[in-house]
Amino acid sequence: MSALLQSITRKREYIILALMLVLLHFSMWVDFGSPLSRALILVHLGLFLIWQPVQRRDQRYVWYNGILFIGLILAFVYWINWWFMFGWLIMLIGLVGGRVVTNQIERNFYFLVMIFLVSELLIGCIPRLFAITTSTPVYNWLKYAMPVLPLILPFFPQSTSEKTVLSVDLLHAITASLLASLLALGSLVLMYHNGTDYFTALIQTLFAIGISLLAISLLLTPHAGFSGLPQLWSRSLLNIGTPFEQWLSELSKLRQEHKSAEKFLESAIEKLVALPWIAGVKWNLPKSEGVYGVSTKHEINLTINDSPVTLYTHVPIGGALLLHCNLLIQLIENFYEAKIYERELSLQTHLQAIYETGARITHDIKNLLQSMHSMITIVQADSEVTDSKSMIIVKRQFPYFIQRLELAMSKLQTPQQTDQDKIYFMDWWRELKSHYKGFNIVFGSDIQNDPLIPFDLFNNVSENLLENAISKRKNEPDIVISITATSNNNFSVMVCDTGSAIDDYIVNLMFKEPVESNDGLGIGLYQAAGLAESSGYSLTLKNNTTGKVCFELSRKNQGVDPRNF
Repeated sequence: MSALLQSITRKREYIILALMLVLLHFSMWVDFGSPLSRALILVHLGLFLIWQPVQRRDQRYVWYNGILFIGLILAFVYWINWWFMFGWLIMLIGLVGGRVVTNQIERNFYFLVMIFLVSELLIGCIPRLFAITTSTPVYNWLKYAMPVLPLILPFFPQSTSEKTVLSVDLLHAITASLLASLLALGSLVLMYHNGTDYFTALIQTLFAIGISLLAISLLLTPHAGFSGLPQLWSRSLLNIGTPFEQWLSELSKLRQEHKSAEKFLESAIEKLVALPWIAGVKWNLPKSEGVYGVSTKHEINLTINDSPVTLYTHVPIGGALLLHCNLLIQLIENFYEAKIYERELSLQTHLQAIYETGARITHDIKNLLQSMHSMITIVQADSEVTDSKSMIIVKRQFPYFIQRLELAMSKLQTPQQTDQDKIYFMDWWRELKSHYKGFNIVFGSDIQNDPLIPFDLFNNVSENLLENAISKRKNEPDIVISITATSNNNFSVMVCDTGSAIDDYIVNLMFKEPVESNDGLGIGLYQAAGLAESSGYSLTLKNNTTGKVCFELSRKNQGVDPRNF
């Protein structure tokens, strides 16, 4: 039933508000205080309870609240007088003036409602409250013309946007009520002071307040050139209770002092309780909870990451100080989330380093297995006459395999270690030729000097390129594989084969990300290119034509003497 009432109210809000205003007008102008007037007031209050924009309309009233509302309504209707009507009109003006609107149509609608309520206050209530003679033609014309204004309201197109639960801005509501009160009382003061009639004093007050509001709006508008006042106004709201810059500085220091997000939160709450108007804080987050300070009967319920946080104050808090509390908690929340993201990023970086190291080591072991498989194939193909030669190959290669496996285990234990062992270029070249002896690979060199080189980089890249070429030979048995080392004016290692060209799709991706491939051109070249880049080298595809596919590992800034590397 409540959901149905809410739906009807939302769709017929303008009609309900129009009927409420019409009944308010006739209750004031048709024999005010008579049984008929009281009945109209009672119906008006009932429509108000349906329309009111403060409390959710689908929320049930508990029995004691219902009794309280009924008692207040009956007391208001029974003791109705112009002072009660004055207060009721001021409250209605505040609710309408503070109503949060979402479009220009709603703004125009509530602007007309404000005109009607202010007119009822100034023309209907104030003159009768102070027994002011108003027998002028203008007064009589306005008295009969005002009911026409609510009849226009239902013709406004209904907004389709959903209203929020609390759709009245407190500061705007208070401002609208105070301005209406100032207009009414200012008119009375001018009337008695200058000895003029009420309507003349009302017009003078309207002009005075209008000019004052216009001047204030111009001063608070940055385009007018007076940028100091808006800054002072914003600064006054931010610095209630504690200087805003000091609070930001303290949170920044706490963020640097504590690595844990939970420790930072506890320290920030401790600083918050140090404020003179906060007695204690209670928080309940998934990974942190506790109570700091003392609990009082005055509390403010806020949230951090959708988890409840309660501030206990020495006195009731409202208005700008409530906004300031919300701002302080939001700052703590932002810094707290930053600490959580920082920890997650650090963990992801560590896991990424482990993943990349593990993937590279896996690829190295795959290359070793391929070499062992090729070696076993050679051994199995030998005859009894050449078995001794196979055993020589096995004895020569197995120490190399053990060395490579030990190096792989060392990398796995220290995945983030970036230091690389150095080896002389000639020693590395001899070791590489010894390892791939018997694999039908053509070795060529132009080595005129012997610089130190990063062993892991050259070993990783050369093995990747050679094993990829050997794997390619399984599908293309007649290809020739060659490797050339150069160390003179240029400093490079180039691996070529005479097989088919690599697909353009793979060429565009193989140095940028892992690619799926059946012939070995996968994650190995991606990791080798990254390792080369981090060591000051570059791995490139120098030629990609059928009959000549060449990869080159070269050092950047070739003009520098390689001995100084």
